Amino acid sequence: MKSKKIIAASLGAALSLSMLCMPVYATSPTVSSIVANTQVGDGQREVSSFEIEVSDESILQNLTAADFDIINNSSTVPFDVNTGSWAEAYQDDGIELSVSGNKLEMTVNPFCYAGIYKTDWSFQRLDWEVKCLTNDALSFKASDVTTVKTKVLDDTERKTFTYAGLTREYALYLPKNADGSVKKNVPLVVWNHGGGEYNGNLEDTLVANKGLTGWVDAGYDVAVLQMQVGNENYSYGAAENEDKKKLIDQNNALQAQLIKNLINDGNVNKNQVYVAGASSGGGATMRFLMQYPEIFAGAIACCSMDPIVPVHNQTFAVLGREKDPFDTIVSNFEEAFQGNVYTWDESTQSMVSKKIDTQKLLDVPIYYTHAENDPTCNVDSSKAMYKAMENMGDKNNKLSIWSDDEMKAVGISNGMGGTLLHWSWVKVLNDNTDGSPMNWLFKQSKVETVSKSEEKVDDKKEATVNNKVEQSVKTGDNTMIGSYAIIMLLAVGAYTATKKVIR
Repeated sequence: MKSKKIIAASLGAALSLSMLCMPVYATSPTVSSIVANTQVGDGQREVSSFEIEVSDESILQNLTAADFDIINNSSTVPFDVNTGSWAEAYQDDGIELSVSGNKLEMTVNPFCYAGIYKTDWSFQRLDWEVKCLTNDALSFKASDVTTVKTKVLDDTERKTFTYAGLTREYALYLPKNADGSVKKNVPLVVWNHGGGEYNGNLEDTLVANKGLTGWVDAGYDVAVLQMQVGNENYSYGAAENEDKKKLIDQNNALQAQLIKNLINDGNVNKNQVYVAGASSGGGATMRFLMQYPEIFAGAIACCSMDPIVPVHNQTFAVLGREKDPFDTIVSNFEEAFQGNVYTWDESTQSMVSKKIDTQKLLDVPIYYTHAENDPTCNVDSSKAMYKAMENMGDKNNKLSIWSDDEMKAVGISNGMGGTLLHWSWVKVLNDNTDGSPMNWLFKQSKVETVSKSEEKVDDKKEATVNNKVEQSVKTGDNTMIGSYAIIMLLAVGAYTATKKVIR
């Protein structure tokens, strides 16, 4: 009994001493909520700040950035551009704090919300964690976050659409007026996602890259549509598999009808519909243009796969033969662009073959982009398509082939076997400078289309119209486009009356 009293007394003394030594925060005040403010990065969702609300504002006093550390925080691009190895956690977390009452705002060096990849090629991730070194009650991880806000995506509607014998999920961003109403008659970008997202979840696809958000982030007042392809319909060898080509065209037929609905509802300007895509989505974009060239004012085909004719080494391996010479691939594209595709026939409720309107296809300006050393989709696909259309008389298209150094400049490593050099869409979706594919795309408009005449359109006038069209896209002021269209029509009428030249 005596020994028990001695032990009890000792424990009591120890407990009293420990309480005296504990910091004033030891009452573990409740964290009411944690909001993560995110955006879509180059390779995943990334977080740029947190908003932390607590029940006792006194614990937020005198906090500094040095009181916090973030572990397992890295870029959304998995390989380090300087070392070529797996991306490691940031040395500088970039933490800045702002306190207002019982709310703490913490801005950080944007990092991948999904966590950091392990370096063992298991493609498993390690969770990130924000640690408060002075008060563990302010430490948290992703599972503690109560609300995740994602720029642009939070204003995007998710729905399903049924047509052409298919039902597909899609995401649609529609720009809003100051009063919250949907803007009318705006340009539309249709983004075709890559093969890595086939059979995937729509939400995962939306954060895989900036395919939907990049155009809005760049400041353009545009609607953006992205459909989720729910079945695998694209792989090496698809160019000689009619069932796979038909399925790609079936998905496109569904999207074409959805686009027409958006135009008919007054949401989208029929003269400013654009299509873009990367990898498998680049190939699907080209087939889309072959099916319905009359819909589109311009396109970007990035690092395209080959569902039209065989191009890549991997494709020829599947087909069991040696790769064709480049000139043969070009010739094959020329033949394909004058051949047939599939479309949905309402009367038979089936996909049927139809002849390509080659002239309308050639009339659509296309910007081909590719990394020179892309190991997944060989650069010959873009080069050969560009060359084939040039041989057929096209003068509207552009081609940009990017070196390893140019890819490195936008954060894409050529290390680890050059795996990420396939990611040339990063350069497309992050660059809106003059002459970039994105900048070029929004200068294309069917409003500008004027038939050829005996005399060339004055270059200065054409440049002025191009500039006004781009401005209208930036601001959403479509009345400007209409006004310039009317001015041009009146000018054409006057010119015809006096010179009797049909333009």
